[in-house]
Amino acid sequence: MSTLGRRFGIDALAERWRLLALLVPLLALDLGVFALPMGYLLRISFAARTPGSAFVEGSWSLEGYQYVLESTLVHEIIAFTLVFGVLVTVLSVAIGVVYAYAARQASGWQRTLLLGGAVLSLFTTLVVKLFAVVLVFSPVGVLNDLLLRVGVLGDPLLLIDNLTGAVLAQLYIVLPYSILAVYAVLSTLDEALVEAALDLGADHPRVFREVILPHVRPGIAVGAIISFTWTVGAYAGPLLLGSGSERTIGVLVSELLLSRFDWPAAAALAVVTIVLVFSVLLVALLRLDTRGGVLDA
Repeated sequence: MSTLGRRFGIDALAERWRLLALLVPLLALDLGVFALPMGYLLRISFAARTPGSAFVEGSWSLEGYQYVLESTLVHEIIAFTLVFGVLVTVLSVAIGVVYAYAARQASGWQRTLLLGGAVLSLFTTLVVKLFAVVLVFSPVGVLNDLLLRVGVLGDPLLLIDNLTGAVLAQLYIVLPYSILAVYAVLSTLDEALVEAALDLGADHPRVFREVILPHVRPGIAVGAIISFTWTVGAYAGPLLLGSGSERTIGVLVSELLLSRFDWPAAAALAVVTIVLVFSVLLVALLRLDTRGGVLDA
């Protein structure tokens, strides 16, 4: 082998070792942070249920999955959670697109104010944010007090301790992510495309439908994924601003873990939920891709 060939071989080998040195820490992080906890969750879901403790160590059983398959209550809560997730996702994406478009059209301090309003809620903890929502939307809160003072309402609106409250709480959690995801893609839009569409006779609503919406489809997909996954796993929002009827899978898993000490049933329900969420997202993304090439984008 020539000197040049040996040199290229040594350089290629060194490049492979550098790549391996970069990948090993990331693989170790994935293993420790994601794979091991998920593997332990899967293992607990196959443990035997027992009234005396959380689970029978070393046992193997399908009792947790049997509970999920046979319990009418679990089926009702899963159905409500999926409907709740779709409702919040649709509202979050719709509001996020309009809000991001308004921020894109604004300039100077107006754009800064709009984007700052979306980001500001991310600077505090979840519980604090939800208690702020309670103070605003409760029957004696700021919104009802204002509407009663100006005479718009005769009686306060019931906006919490019901489905409306649960939706408002969850929107307050996921909406900023939808706004930022859509705006990040919208900021790359070539303004010449909009001007060309207007010059060809399209009005602004048609430009929005046929130019802007197809462009921001990847941002819509990201916002929808975040909104749906977070809402299906929602716990604090429905618990604090919903009623007993707005029980999500997250609330039931918490009850099984902390009140009933039924870890196999809770783990089995969590595993089933993960499979459901991945299945719904996969179907939705494939449908979007066939319509507009979202995955390629």
